[in-house]
Amino acid sequence: MKLLALADIHQGTDKWQMLVETCKDLQGKIDIVAISGDLFPKNVSIIKQNKRTQLLKESAQQIRNYGMELVLIMGNDDNQNLIPFMEEEDRNGLWHYVSEKVAIIKDYEFIGMPWVPDHPFGYKFWCRSEFKDDLGRDPLQYGKPCLVNSNNQYKNIDDYEAFLKNQPSIYDVLSKLASQVMNLNKSIWLIHAPPTDLRLDMCSNGQCVGSKAVLKFIDDYKPMLTIHGHIHESPEYNGNRWCVQYNQTFCVQCGQLMPYLYYSILEIENGQIINRKHSIYGT
Repeated sequence: MKLLALADIHQGTDKWQMLVETCKDLQGKIDIVAISGDLFPKNVSIIKQNKRTQLLKESAQQIRNYGMELVLIMGNDDNQNLIPFMEEEDRNGLWHYVSEKVAIIKDYEFIGMPWVPDHPFGYKFWCRSEFKDDLGRDPLQYGKPCLVNSNNQYKNIDDYEAFLKNQPSIYDVLSKLASQVMNLNKSIWLIHAPPTDLRLDMCSNGQCVGSKAVLKFIDDYKPMLTIHGHIHESPEYNGNRWCVQYNQTFCVQCGQLMPYLYYSILEIENGQIINRKHSIYGT
């Protein structure tokens, strides 16, 4: 099986066009395209994303026409009111929306986990604590914590600590999902937040902001492959590091900067990654 993996394609319509062109060029050579979160435009207000779904549908249909399965989740910059739309098109067969569920595709189990640790930006719907006893609050905050309510309007979170405590932690979500997987050695996880300590999470200022819970999950459960995003610039600032083998697990975080499309192609055989190549950084 050959897998094209990427994330954070929301930077502009040109990224979707580049992905479609790439899939056209690789027709017959790629089986699955996996996008690990942040699908919708970042250059518009998040409450306007519900009017920007057509490009995603058209792009997905073209990818399907080239004979590839599309597997995806949403990320922390995506409007959660679009979840019903994602689920509907999953039922229609346009893509596999694997957020917090398991889907078997080409004899491999694909699982999605969109939640991220706290970040300094205001929109907090997708933020969760790392563990029940570790909220992982970022000391730097830009504006009041808020989310988008069911009426697609911004709403402040008055007690952010209580908000985090009332939700399942990232580690709890991952552990619950792992219990539903038949064979972790052949499981592929789309996890928007990268793990900490593996140099896949470096911001332009040198700060590393990966998830402790994601690293512990990888350590405890040892899945075959994890695909991340979230920190677009990380490979540029950490010596082009985009793929790490941690024990038995391969962790991929391709980055996503202008003007090119950042993605990797992974060749998988019998539960092993036998070849891997990045569109910018090579093998």
